[in-house]
Amino acid sequence: MLKPDINRLQSLKVRRTVVPAKSVEDAYHLVYSSTQPWLGLARTQRNASDCPADQARWGVWIAARTPCPHGVRGTWAQVCLLGGQGRDMLRALSEAVVPGLSFGSVSQEIQQRITSGALAPSSRIRERKLARSLRVPASYVRLALADLDRTGLVEVRANGYFAVVAVCAHVSQRGQQQQITNCATETRAV
Repeated sequence: MLKPDINRLQSLKVRRTVVPAKSVEDAYHLVYSSTQPWLGLARTQRNASDCPADQARWGVWIAARTPCPHGVRGTWAQVCLLGGQGRDMLRALSEAVVPGLSFGSVSQEIQQRITSGALAPSSRIRERKLARSLRVPASYVRLALADLDRTGLVEVRANGYFAVVAVCAHVSQRGQQQQITNCATETRAV
């Protein structure tokens, strides 16, 4: 059911020529008519998500889909950008309806792989490879990594890739409990 609306939004491409105001208005109508029916499901996805990065992503898409009550809303380039965001939202909805791991589960699995050493310290995280092994869309891995970036287990490098931060495991005196800490934070405290 989402495919026809995604395909309708494919027709919006940035042009270098001047576009009449009526065409811009028609394009805005196309974007809103293709995405409005799905906003309820998008809100449900945002509210059900256990990932702050995913909730923020849905929030941006939902806010952008609120139609402006005044005539022409912007330029052709702006409507093309809005159409692209609409396609992204609809594609994310099509991924979300497939049963699988939640963002929180993906995040926990990545964290477990980091602490077990399966993902080595300072190594680049291959998002698509990790997504295939977890059997989830790559966007799930990227959003889970964004959440783990906030915790300090991974970091975004200058080239835009995620990498594992050096992790230290400490065993308490009784040896029953293990505490995972970021080595960089630990050394700064000393």
